[in-house]
Amino acid sequence: MAGESGQIQPRTDTQETAMLTILIAAGEKAIEAFHASANPVDADFLMDLERVVERSRKELMALTQNSSTSS
Repeated sequence: MAGESGQIQPRTDTQETAMLTILIAAGEKAIEAFHASANPVDADFLMDLERVVERSRKELMALTQNSSTSS
């Protein structure tokens, strides 16, 4: 995100938490839709998406644990 000086500002924990939460929710809904649809789904793609969601959950847990211990 560019600040007034045109330099990229570092993300805050709040922004990172929000991004991870959105990523997890979007991934979960996509997985749910793939399972519910009658259309064939690429199994490798679905496994990749599930790994992304799981990794994002772990990152979110680590971020929230770090935030609570540093307060």
